[in-house]
Amino acid sequence: MHDLSSNYLGIFVTDEYDAERKAMNALMVWAVLMGRFQLAKTLWKFCEDPIPMALFVSALARGLAQHSRSTDTSVADRVSAQGREFSTMAIDVLDMSYKESNARTFDLLNQKFPDFNDRTPIKAAYISRNKYFLAHEACQIWLNRLWEGGLEITDSWNSRIPEEFKLVVSALLVFPIYFWIRYPAKNFVKDFSWVEHDKVDSGSINETTRLGYENVGQRDKNDLFHIDSLFDREGVDNTERKLKVLAELEGKNKSTRFRHSLKHAAPEAPASSSGSNLFINRNLPLWKKVYYLWSAPRTKFWIFQLFYWIYLAVFSVVVILPTCNDLGLDVIILIWTLFNVLEIALRTVYQIHHGFPVSLFRRGVEITFITGFVLLVAIFKTYFNFIRPLYTRSLMAFGLLYMYYRMVSVFFPMNSILGPMVYRIKRMITVDFLSFVRLALPFIVANMFVLQSVMYPDLPFSIETWRKGFYRAFFTLFIAFLGEIEYTPRCEAVRLRNETANKCWIGDYENYTCPTLGVMTYLLNIQYWIIMRLILVVLLNALFAATMIKVKEDSEFIYRYQRYRTVLDFASRSALPPPFSFLSYSFDWVIVCCVKTQGLGKQKEKILVGPRTVKLLENHAPAKRSYESYSYWMGLTKEYYRRKEREERAKNIAQDQVSRFKGLADDQKAIRGSLARLSDKLKQLEKASLVYFEEIKHNMSRKGHAKEGTLNQLSRLSPYPGTGIKRFLIPDHKVSWDTELSDYKPPSYCRDTYDFPVAERHYVDPEFTSRPRKDPAFWCWNATAVVGGKKIDRRTVAPPTDTEAGQVQYALDHRGLPRNIVGRTGLADRGNLCMYGPNLCVQVVLTRFRDDALRFLVAKTSTYPNLPSLFPSSKTLGFRNRFHAAWQLVESLFALPDGPVKDLAPPEDEEHMHKLMGAVIFPGSPDDGAKFLAVQQVYAGYLDHVDNTDNAWMETVVWHVDISTGEGLPRVADENFTWKERSHIKRMRPFEDHIIQHVTISKVVDD
Repeated sequence: MHDLSSNYLGIFVTDEYDAERKAMNALMVWAVLMGRFQLAKTLWKFCEDPIPMALFVSALARGLAQHSRSTDTSVADRVSAQGREFSTMAIDVLDMSYKESNARTFDLLNQKFPDFNDRTPIKAAYISRNKYFLAHEACQIWLNRLWEGGLEITDSWNSRIPEEFKLVVSALLVFPIYFWIRYPAKNFVKDFSWVEHDKVDSGSINETTRLGYENVGQRDKNDLFHIDSLFDREGVDNTERKLKVLAELEGKNKSTRFRHSLKHAAPEAPASSSGSNLFINRNLPLWKKVYYLWSAPRTKFWIFQLFYWIYLAVFSVVVILPTCNDLGLDVIILIWTLFNVLEIALRTVYQIHHGFPVSLFRRGVEITFITGFVLLVAIFKTYFNFIRPLYTRSLMAFGLLYMYYRMVSVFFPMNSILGPMVYRIKRMITVDFLSFVRLALPFIVANMFVLQSVMYPDLPFSIETWRKGFYRAFFTLFIAFLGEIEYTPRCEAVRLRNETANKCWIGDYENYTCPTLGVMTYLLNIQYWIIMRLILVVLLNALFAATMIKVKEDSEFIYRYQRYRTVLDFASRSALPPPFSFLSYSFDWVIVCCVKTQGLGKQKEKILVGPRTVKLLENHAPAKRSYESYSYWMGLTKEYYRRKEREERAKNIAQDQVSRFKGLADDQKAIRGSLARLSDKLKQLEKASLVYFEEIKHNMSRKGHAKEGTLNQLSRLSPYPGTGIKRFLIPDHKVSWDTELSDYKPPSYCRDTYDFPVAERHYVDPEFTSRPRKDPAFWCWNATAVVGGKKIDRRTVAPPTDTEAGQVQYALDHRGLPRNIVGRTGLADRGNLCMYGPNLCVQVVLTRFRDDALRFLVAKTSTYPNLPSLFPSSKTLGFRNRFHAAWQLVESLFALPDGPVKDLAPPEDEEHMHKLMGAVIFPGSPDDGAKFLAVQQVYAGYLDHVDNTDNAWMETVVWHVDISTGEGLPRVADENFTWKERSHIKRMRPFEDHIIQHVTISKVVDD
C-alpha cells in the first residue's frame, strides 16, 4: 500500500505494477482477517497469481480457524469452510490450466513467488497441509518426474522383470545400464555435444529442463518447440504464437489415466538424428550415466532399502547369537548405526539449509534415541562384568525392534497400497487404541488388585505379587487364565482342615501359592472376563472397523500428500547409503575446501556439490511478470467464474424446474381442493335448497298435514333437537319405505339414560347394541311383556285401515329394530325418546260455553298455546292404559290436594273414566258430575313430532271433554292454563290447530 501511495504521489519507489500487486495482496489479507470473504473472492478475480493466492488464503483461513476454535466454534467452522472453498478454487484453476496447457502448469509449479516467501505452489500447499492440492494429477506428475530423476526403465528382455529389480541391478552391476536404463536427451540437455561449453560455465543454461517439461511435445513426434524457448527474450508476440502452436499439439492426445501418467510420464526421446531436430540423440559418458542413476531419488530409495535390510539382517543375527564376549559383530552394528545417525543428522542440516519440509522435533527425538541406544550398548558392553549380559541383550532387542518399526515410516509411505494402509494403522493406534486404553485402564488396574487379593490372600507382599497381578489383569485381553480357577491335587493335599489359632491365615491352603476358590472368586473373574473379552475388545474391533471405513477415501489423499515429503527426503539424501554415505559427504567437504582455497566460482561449487535432484529444485526460476502471463491467468480465473456460474445456473435450472413442478403440483392440488370445496358447497346448496323448499311447502300446507296418512314433516326437520346432528335429507316422494332410496345412510343418535329425569330413567330403553339382539323377554315388538316387575307395552295405537284386520303390526328393519310406521325421518336409533317403537302420549281438549262462546282450555304462557297433554313421561310410561292417563291429566288440572277422589282406583274403561272425570271436575257433586260431561275419543294414531326417528316415534290419543254447565265448576288448579275463545288463539301447532278445528266443527254440527 505504501508503494502504491508513493507512486500515486509521484515518488516512484518501485514499479507501478509491483506496487499495485502488493496493494492487492494487502487488500486480500485485510479482507480475510476481517472475515469479508466475499470481498476476497472478488479481489481474487484480479490477482496476477490466482493459484498461490488461493493457497495462501486457504492456509490463512485454516490458521484463523484453529486460533478461534477455542473461543467461538461457529466462527471457526465458517472460516474453515471458506478456507476449504479457496483451496477448491486453487485446485479447479490448476485443473483448468493443466487441461489447457500443461506447460504453463508445470512452469507455475516450478516458480518461486517472492510475495509468498519465495515458495513454489507445491511447497506452499505442503506447508499449509493442503493434501487435496498435492493429490492433483499435475502435482503428482511433478513429484513423479522428480522421483524418476529424468531416467526411464525400458522393457528390454522380459517385461515381467520388476522395474525395481532392473534399477537396483543396474546401479550395482553398472553394465545393465546399457539395455535397461534410458536417458532421454531432452532431460539431459547440457550433457550433449551440441551445447557449447561456455554456456555451461556461464550458467546461461539450467542444469536440466524444469520438472514436468518433459511432457511437453510428447504427443507429437515432430514437435520442434522446447519449453525453454518460451522464456527467451524474443518478445510477447513470438511467445503467444508458440503457446498457440503448443496448445494445438497438446490437444491432440490427452492422457486418460492418472496412475499411468505417474509411471509413464517420461516420453521416448526423438529417434531422428536430423540436424533440424532440436533433441539430438547422443550417448552420455558411462560415468555420467552412473552418476545420474545413483542420483535419482528412486534409485536411492531402493538402494537405501536394500542396505537397510542388510543392516537389519546383521543386527538380527547379532541379537540372536548365544554369545556374551564376541564383540566383532557388535562393533560392526554399532558403527553402522552411528553412520545411520550421522547420515540423518547431516541430511537434516542440509534440508533445513535448503528450506525442505522437515520435522525438527521428530528428527531430534530419532537422533537422540539412536545415539543413546549406541552409547548405552557401548557402556553395557564395556562394563559387562558389572552389568548382567541379559540386560545388554534386552537393550539390543529393543533397538532391533525400533529399527524394524522405523522401516514402516521410512519406506512404506512410497507404496501406493502400503502408504494409505500405514495412515489407517496410525489413525487406529493414535486415536482408537489410545481411547480404548483410557477406557480399559480403570478396569485393568482395579481387577489387578481385586483378583490378586481374593485369589492369593496370603501371598507375601513382594515383586512377585505385583507381577502376578499385572500378568493376570493385562493378559486377560488375549487369553483366559482358566487354570487358576481349577482345583488341583497339589493344592488339595495342603488344604487347611482346622482353624489355626496362632496365626492369621485367610486362604484355604497352607501353601499360599495355591489360589483360594469360591463363589466370590468365580464372580470376580467372570465379570472381568465379560468386560474385557466380550465388551471392550469387541468395542475396539468396532472402532477399528469404523476408522477403516471413515478414512478409506481420505487416506488416499494423505498418502499423496505425504509422498511429497518422502520424495524430497530421498532427493536430498546422499547418493551412497550408510555406511558408505561418508564418502559422498567427504567429497562435498573436499569441494567446499577447494572452493575456499583455490577460488573456484560458486557456479562450479553448485555443479559439483549436492544431489542432482536438489539442483533441479534450486533451479526454480522466479515468477516472470509479463502482460501475457497476467492476461492468461486472469482470463483463466474469469473463465473459472464463468464456468461456476454456468454450473450454478445448471443446478438452478434443475432446482427451478423442480420448484416449478412443485408449484404446478401445489396449484393443481389447490385447484382440486377448490373444486372439491365448490362441489361440497354445491351439494350443500342443493340440500339447503331442498330443505328450504320442503319448509316452504310445509308452511304452505301446514293446516292439513296432521291428518292420518300425512307424510313426516316435523319429523324431518334439522338439526335434531338438543343436538347439532343434521338429518339425512329426504324429499317428500322418498319418505315412504316403499320408495327405494339406495344411498340412504342416516346418522344415529341415542340419548343417554342419565340425561333423562330421575323419575323417567326406569322406563328408558338401553341402547340396542348394549343388549343381545334377540331377547324376546325384553324386546317384545308388537306385544306386551313383564320384565323385572314392570309391564312393557310396545303395541301401536294406530287404528287399522279398511284392508287390515285386527291390530296394526309395525315392521322391523335389518337390525331387528322397529321401523317408523309412516316413513323415513333421516335419523336412526332411539333419539330423545324413551322407548324403541311407539311412545304413547295423551292429549285432552276441554271445552265449555261461556257468554255464548265456545272456550278451550289452553296454556297461556307458551309461545304456541297448546292443549293439555301428557307426552312420554313417568305418567304415561308407567304403562297405564289410555283411560288412566287421560283421567290423571284431568285430575292434574282440577283436583285439589285434599279432594274426594284422591284415593279412587284408576279407570279401566271409558265409562269408568267418564265417571271419575265428573268427580274431579265437579267435586261438589261427585256422583252426579258425569252427567254434565261429554267424553269422546277424537284421534288415536301417529303424531308427527320433531323427536321422531326411524326406530322410535310418538303416538297420541286425543280425548274431547265437553262441559255442558258452568255451575259448580271449580277453578283450574294449574295456573299455566286458561280458558280462551277460538278466535283469541292466534298461533298453535299444526296438529293441535287441526284438532281444535275438528272439535269446533263437530260441536257446531251437533248443536
